Amino acid sequence: MKIDFWTSTEYGGFMNALMSELREKRIEASQRFNISEATYRSAQSSLQRLLLRFRQYIAYPIQLSFNVCFETIKGNSKRPVVVATNTFFAPLLATFFNRRVVHLVYDLFPEAMIHSGKWEEGQLRVKFFRWLVGLSLKRSAMNVFLGERLKAYVESIHGAVPNSCIIPVGADERPFRQITERAEGSEDSPIEILYCGNLGNMHDTQTLFDAWASGIEAPFIFRFQCSGPKRAALEQFSKSHAKALGGRLKIGSGLGQAEWIEAMQSAPIALVTMTEGAQEVVMPSKTYSAMMAGQAILAIAPEDSDLVDLIKHYDCGWWVRPGDSEGFQRCLKEIQAKPSLLQEKRRLAFEAAQTHFGQARLAEAWMAVFETLQNS
Repeated sequence: MKIDFWTSTEYGGFMNALMSELREKRIEASQRFNISEATYRSAQSSLQRLLLRFRQYIAYPIQLSFNVCFETIKGNSKRPVVVATNTFFAPLLATFFNRRVVHLVYDLFPEAMIHSGKWEEGQLRVKFFRWLVGLSLKRSAMNVFLGERLKAYVESIHGAVPNSCIIPVGADERPFRQITERAEGSEDSPIEILYCGNLGNMHDTQTLFDAWASGIEAPFIFRFQCSGPKRAALEQFSKSHAKALGGRLKIGSGLGQAEWIEAMQSAPIALVTMTEGAQEVVMPSKTYSAMMAGQAILAIAPEDSDLVDLIKHYDCGWWVRPGDSEGFQRCLKEIQAKPSLLQEKRRLAFEAAQTHFGQARLAEAWMAVFETLQNS
């Protein structure tokens, strides 16, 4: 069986690992995209970002439509094809050429635009694009959601989606075969809290700014290896509070694969943040990579989110609601006071990820989807 996974922008480690696992199960799986991960990350100027938008919303849909149509002409219209919501209307386009489209709901449109503050509920464009998404859900042979709460929210808008299942993003387990033990908390070995990845409009930074207003106390160091719309505000905060922060807030750019693995293994705690409302749109995929690397999770997120459900279920970290800067400080004090608790939560995170969220395990769930569609 041959399966293509389509997305406008290339997904990195976890998707490559999934493709590898599916190939081992004799599925000829490949990731198809228009924009490489390197190109996406390197786009800095307004012209470069404009070109990305052109490729995402015009060139990629044409590329996808041509390829899926060509496969239909070749007699492969019944072969399943996976199309992610990046670009949001791409799954709908594919359904006009293939009857077995798997709609991979990585984020929800137009809700993402609403919760990021760019659009408002009730606007004509919101109603129109929501109608398009509803059509995608109905026309797709299967809809794959990243979490139970995301699925429930979609159903609260569009009604029941019986042709659906839950498959988490997960992470590539291959670089992380064992947890790295370290003695954190001493003067010579500070506790590093790492934020690695996109710092976008759906990620809370204000709670951090409120918590850091009077400085970051030893032994903590917050390290950001990030890009995205909110990085500029983070840099501005760092400059304006440089004296109070005392060098305990470090900001760097995105990392290459080898550097990323080293950073993930060296930091005992991963920072993950979500704004209020983001729980209805996304599940931060960086969480699974962090757990796979043996990092405990320190989250700022709404309680009714798949992220907080994950932390509670596996007891693999701490969480506070957006805006609760005092609660965030209490978490730091507990981490400092109870080093054995930090080690325990790291162990639980690692074991949960290795057992439930590696691509070898998730490939089995994807196999079940493909077999169901093949037999339908």
